[in-house]
Amino acid sequence: MLTMTVSAPCGELTGSVKDGVLHVYNIDYARAEPFAPSTPVTDGPHEGTQRKAPDQELVVTVTAPQPAQQAARGGEAFPILLWIHGGRYEFGHPSEPWTDSTSFAKNGIVTIAIGYRKNLSGFWRDSPTETYRAVDDIFLALDWVQRNAPSFGGDLSNVTVSGQSAGAGLALSMASDPRADGRVHRVIAMSPAFSLLSGSTVRRLMAGIGIGARPSTGALARAGKNKVDRAQRLVAAVSPSDPAVGPRFDSFSPRLPTLITATSEEFFDEPPVKVLDHLPTKYLFARGYAKTHGAVGPFPAKEYGARPCANVISDSAIRSSAVKVAERTVAAGHDVWAAQFEPGRGMGYAQRGRTSGAPHCIDLARFFGRERNHPFHQVAIDFVKTGTTRLPQYSDDRAVTTWAGADDLAVESVVADAWEAPRKLFGA
Repeated sequence: MLTMTVSAPCGELTGSVKDGVLHVYNIDYARAEPFAPSTPVTDGPHEGTQRKAPDQELVVTVTAPQPAQQAARGGEAFPILLWIHGGRYEFGHPSEPWTDSTSFAKNGIVTIAIGYRKNLSGFWRDSPTETYRAVDDIFLALDWVQRNAPSFGGDLSNVTVSGQSAGAGLALSMASDPRADGRVHRVIAMSPAFSLLSGSTVRRLMAGIGIGARPSTGALARAGKNKVDRAQRLVAAVSPSDPAVGPRFDSFSPRLPTLITATSEEFFDEPPVKVLDHLPTKYLFARGYAKTHGAVGPFPAKEYGARPCANVISDSAIRSSAVKVAERTVAAGHDVWAAQFEPGRGMGYAQRGRTSGAPHCIDLARFFGRERNHPFHQVAIDFVKTGTTRLPQYSDDRAVTTWAGADDLAVESVVADAWEAPRKLFGA
């Protein structure tokens, strides 16, 4: 395996080179004691040729064109793509193979994937006025990017933050924070997942039961791993369809141009959801579920058809957030482009295997260019490089670009108000 060493302000960074692309895995950017603020690591050399243990969280992984490509461009710097992984705010890692950024590098983009603390250690706070430890972690990573990305040819004046699912929620939270001003210039948020009940009275109560004490940052830090893990399980048990921890949508404050996407069948393939849609009381359940998960408008029985439970669970968890992001960002005077993945011809790659449908995570392979010639990859490349796309903007007609199908068989259309059902049911 070929290796290359880059001299950066943080130290000598050695990575592997394959097909003209440099990968430096799992560079420590910070350290933290449990539930304590994170602090930057000491500068020093780093060997990033091997993936480290998945529980190493406060790391970044860099995927970049070789310096020769920058020289061929006359020394012109590369746009920077920040990637924040998803995983319900409970799991995931910046070096996951299905989020490999090789194709972005071959298209002249430096991708820096950011790790952060998860579960209660990353998302407990004693009051709503505090920031989450995980978000503070991400801003320390942004400090690392500002200092070191130019060593990989990165252009600090052209930075896009992106994420999928929980990662999209964090990307939007990051972009809402004044600490991002002037350092992040646009957002790509795919199937954004926020939590409805994070930090609620009942979940705080369950955390206290888990550690056997009144819950607080100090009490959790003293409780030990076993009790904290038990607290996490109890907090998660409050609602299996709602992330146990993580930011709520009301923390989102639009400040940047945004490309927002969702799928039309986010959780249709989940076995418990399929069971619910075979019950004779499925419409009764779906209506009740909507009422307890933030519904403010009439239930769209006609639009939801034979899969009311799949639709209401998918919309409450994902599509309602997507359309709220679009509506709120347009109202704030920022440009928005919206897109939706739908079932059709071809076999796209979902998280658990190949599918011709449009489940949650189908967007990952398309975003990273692993699915052959799907148009979304080029749309993402253009947005990262130029801050705009060929897609129609989401505005008064609420235009959403839809892609039905996989690979180069995807059929593109533009649908006015494609997210009407979740917009009216859950309010935007």
